[in-house]
Amino acid sequence: MNNKVKVAVLDTGIDKEHDYLKDNLVGGIAFECMHDYIFISDKFDDEDGHGTACASIIKKEYEDVELFVIKVLGKDSIANIKVLEEALKYLLDTNIRLINLSLSVIGVESVKGLFEVCYELFRKGKIIVCSLANNFDLSYPAMFNNVIGVRASTLDIENSFWYNKKYDVQCVMDSNSYISCDINNSFRLPPKCNSYVAAKFTGKIAKILSEEPNITVSALNKKLESLATKNCWSSRDLDKYSRIPDFKVDLYDKENALLMEVANVIRECLNTEAENEKLFQCSLFNKEIGLVYDNCFNLLEKLEKRFDLKFNYMDISKYDLVSIYTLTELVERYKNTKDK
Repeated sequence: MNNKVKVAVLDTGIDKEHDYLKDNLVGGIAFECMHDYIFISDKFDDEDGHGTACASIIKKEYEDVELFVIKVLGKDSIANIKVLEEALKYLLDTNIRLINLSLSVIGVESVKGLFEVCYELFRKGKIIVCSLANNFDLSYPAMFNNVIGVRASTLDIENSFWYNKKYDVQCVMDSNSYISCDINNSFRLPPKCNSYVAAKFTGKIAKILSEEPNITVSALNKKLESLATKNCWSSRDLDKYSRIPDFKVDLYDKENALLMEVANVIRECLNTEAENEKLFQCSLFNKEIGLVYDNCFNLLEKLEKRFDLKFNYMDISKYDLVSIYTLTELVERYKNTKDK
């Protein structure tokens, strides 16, 4: 029997009315620093999209998660260490055991107060998952020994992770991006980022807690190490893997009617001026073709309309969008499901 698991998501807030998330939202609060004073309110709406994306990634890993949202970041997404400390103190006396921090603190004179509150949470058996700052080898609280630090990398197996409880950053997770939720009840493809893999790892831990609600932190570490595909690695290993997406160029010939119709939708949506051959030879993310993270959802919407489909966005990864052939395969898969 699976149990409900409540997760505190400290981020930019959440789109409260998002169809994918609203039934999982159980509450929220906002902390804001103005003129050296910290104010608390119930205004935890997301103005940026980062928190909404992280919340949806957690849910994708564990469907029945209960999301308690704590807004600690504004539109600039800059973490204020005092705001973060107060938000974490708020969690000390709650029944929330799992905490997601897809954020980092860098360039501060002292992290003593932050360490102390993280230690108190750890002492109470709470689990903090935190992303390492992108392009940094050192950030807080990811580096604390009472926090599970997470970073992204291309691993040899998609959706796998490495784990060693003794490392400064205990987890390395595969960085392939999947479509996630965005504000205004929409979706987008997030870029490769430590924040999003930390959310993904939080979701995996939530699923473990649903099956073993009384698991100790020590036992959780052992379980995570047993589930990991690697327990020992060096910085050299992080540069070793370069999984190349399969463009599936042999999947369709250019006389295929579905392929050509998908090509027409791409041209209309991206208003591309790329040579016809490039559309069939290059990644759709080629700058001359014009697919980027921010317009993937728009392209998928137009494909839905053209072929009368309804995609399950959260199951679509960048690898499904990488070429005209993978995109056509995606459309064909949904068409076949619809026709059954």
